[in-house]
Amino acid sequence: MEKRVWHNSYDPQVPVEFNFPKIPLKELFRRNVMDYPDKPYLIINDLELSYSTVNMLANGLANYLHSVGVEKGDRVALMMPNIPQYAIGFQACMKIGAVLVPTNFQYTRHELEHTFKDSAPKVVVVMAAFSGNVIDLHESGDYKFEKILTVQLMNMPIEVKPCSAKIDFTEAIQSLADFSEPEVEVFPEDLAMLQYTGGTTGVSKGCCLSNANVLAMAYQTTICMSAGCPLNDMRTLAAIPLYHIYGENTNINVCLVSGGTMVLVPDPTNPLNILEAIKKHRPTIWASVPAMIIGINNHPETPNYDVGSIKVIVGGSSPIAVEAIKKFEALSGGTIVEGYGLSESSNVLTVNPVGKRKVGTVGVPMAGVDIRIVDLETGTSDMPIGEPGELIAKGPQVMSGYWNNPEETDNAIRDGWLYTGDIATMDEDGFFTIVDRKKDMIICSGFNVYPRDIDEVLYAHPKVLETCCIGVPDEKRGESPKAYIVLKPGETGTAEEFMAFCRERLTGYKVPKYIEFIDALPRTQVGKPDRKALKELDAAKSKG
Repeated sequence: MEKRVWHNSYDPQVPVEFNFPKIPLKELFRRNVMDYPDKPYLIINDLELSYSTVNMLANGLANYLHSVGVEKGDRVALMMPNIPQYAIGFQACMKIGAVLVPTNFQYTRHELEHTFKDSAPKVVVVMAAFSGNVIDLHESGDYKFEKILTVQLMNMPIEVKPCSAKIDFTEAIQSLADFSEPEVEVFPEDLAMLQYTGGTTGVSKGCCLSNANVLAMAYQTTICMSAGCPLNDMRTLAAIPLYHIYGENTNINVCLVSGGTMVLVPDPTNPLNILEAIKKHRPTIWASVPAMIIGINNHPETPNYDVGSIKVIVGGSSPIAVEAIKKFEALSGGTIVEGYGLSESSNVLTVNPVGKRKVGTVGVPMAGVDIRIVDLETGTSDMPIGEPGELIAKGPQVMSGYWNNPEETDNAIRDGWLYTGDIATMDEDGFFTIVDRKKDMIICSGFNVYPRDIDEVLYAHPKVLETCCIGVPDEKRGESPKAYIVLKPGETGTAEEFMAFCRERLTGYKVPKYIEFIDALPRTQVGKPDRKALKELDAAKSKG
């Protein structure tokens, strides 16, 4: 890459010329097993699993998957919170070249149907408590799996619906009693993951991420982290869901490169769970979102916990208030660095240097990444310093395209550049600031919420004539969904009635927090509901 202005702002550990080994992901894990067989790889509560133990279990699962017909390139969905079985499933897929489909375990049947029909996984590994919708899809014939592996927690086993394809996760691993390393040749260019995300149209698309994409991202992220935490001291606090590209990269990827340990937090919604994990297991790196940081800052029990082990806190999903940054850094003694990325780039494109950060920006491009700010009309002319435009990027972690969607791929990747759809500015030192998010996307507690998903559900309600959802500011969650509804003539309704309707069809964080009835929706020149005008209207009302 040519010399760029932001290279002058890199921490000393971060190279301008970025090189990484051309090997499959499974080779990184194999090296850690050889080098650190007895070192804890996973910690959850009082349970520790070493690299060698997880390797044995992943081998057993990989061989079972092979035995039921999963071949290299076939898809396997993982659907559970941050528990050891997720990491075991991840490594098992990499061992046999299966393509991982990370899936939100909270999804409703309606939400799962699109992902599964698009990606066509042969097997899904799901936590038993959340297996009902998966089993319903299979038994109804709407989608058929070869096998559904249900994961029971030892301390709280639950009864699972009968299903012809179901088998217990532990029984599956033990059924063959084969814990040898699978002999499957995997190459760096082979597909590793389909990370599903919503596009600007709201249609969920699978980002095709190869072994090389994910491995490059792993090295880029870990090198940046090493400016504040030595490689041999990396112990990540896995509170962000591992099925999310942000959680996967800053935990699984970082530990692949550093040989580090993951401290798993299955339920981070309660700040006490995070505090207990920090107190017991002393993690050094925490990838977080504003809602978690604010939750720790404001919890009455926080003064009774020592959070001083945290050296680097990565902030993502939405801007963190300066006051919140100062308060947590005073509590921990660590450094919060904000960054920016998306699923299409295997997670991170820019991050603040640990030693040279600019609070309020999303930092500078990662090693090996090139970024331009281009005009919104043609996307070809570079904007002057300080002037807003669309952020486009190149880098070894950028996806090859969208799964089974050449039209959207051609729209997103042009002449080798990823067009993010986000509006940003660059200052004279090469630091970037996001001015506006992807078209209409709502960031709620670190989760991407696409208004169209909510609109489609509300349009199914018999009383709704028109509806349009926007994101509104929320001190705790960053943003929350708000739906404007035009009722059909003669109909009446309450906000709670429509919220209840949404709760049956949407994951909790997608359910509108606010509903307002309106006589008519503002419209664009071409007659579409104008979300921007609604946001301006809502902001004006809030000021008033």
